[in-house]
Amino acid sequence: MTDQTLNRQANWTRWRSFFERRKDRALPPLDPKVDYAMLPRSLARSIAIFQLGESGGGTIVAQARRSKLRGIDADYAAALDLFVKEEHRHANILAMCVRLMHGELISKNWTARLFVAGRRLIGLRLKVLVLLAAEVVGICYYSAIASRLPGGPMRHWLRELADDERGHLDFHCDFLRSQTQGVVRKRVFMAVWRCVMCAAAITVMVDHRKTLHDLRLSRREIWGQWMEIGRQAESRVIDPSSTVSRVLRQSSASLS
Repeated sequence: MTDQTLNRQANWTRWRSFFERRKDRALPPLDPKVDYAMLPRSLARSIAIFQLGESGGGTIVAQARRSKLRGIDADYAAALDLFVKEEHRHANILAMCVRLMHGELISKNWTARLFVAGRRLIGLRLKVLVLLAAEVVGICYYSAIASRLPGGPMRHWLRELADDERGHLDFHCDFLRSQTQGVVRKRVFMAVWRCVMCAAAITVMVDHRKTLHDLRLSRREIWGQWMEIGRQAESRVIDPSSTVSRVLRQSSASLS
């Protein structure tokens, strides 16, 4: 077994510990006294769509447990399971946001179906790549929405979700980097990643265009942010010098 493989397995142990330290976070209290009547109705529908997207993902854990991919072990599968549970916590928080705006949750949506279809692609690598695109979208969208909200619980919750998604992004980048050793694999990843990232951003821009308009959010600026974070994610995957994620470094420092 090479030193590189040992480092990857140690990384999954650290990721498992990272998610285990966060798994018992309680849901924030729901304060019905806060009035969000001034917010556009389109925002409740928009957040309901993201809530639906954060609700799934369980099948990927079973696939990770069965996976024979090099560098994947029980710690990775356990960390992935904890990641999915953290996404379900996000879904619960987004549902609280929808209720505060007197909106309604939804059970289906065409953009959510596209992401689900992407996650059902054959192969763990492609599923994680689609999840990575969703993290990039989540970071940008939650941050942008929070910037237009008045002070209060919803703004705090969305900023917390965006911070969580940054950790998820690093987690998926570590996995994809472990699976893209060699020039050919790196080039294949870059080609597929750029297509998926652009498709995800365009899809969300189209489906949420009314919310962006109502909140006076610049689509050009949001697009630029998506592409920049997408480029950062790509660099993390293909750069062999990125052995320990930024999130893990910060987590370790906070415990020292």
